[in-house]
Amino acid sequence: MDMISSIAALSMDMAQQNVQSAASLKMFKNIMDSQEAASAQMVEAIEQIPMPTEGVGSLLDVRA
Repeated sequence: MDMISSIAALSMDMAQQNVQSAASLKMFKNIMDSQEAASAQMVEAIEQIPMPTEGVGSLLDVRA
């Protein structure tokens, strides 16, 4: 393999790694966004639960 072929192969490998990194980062961001949305829905659902008036949780705010 001559010098030009080696440089071309290295360039192709680096470009492929950049594409893979960008795809992984995009997928990670999508996962984080969906987890954030799910967490927000869970917090809203917890806030809608009425406070207990007697029994477990009536003396201590268990949602805090």
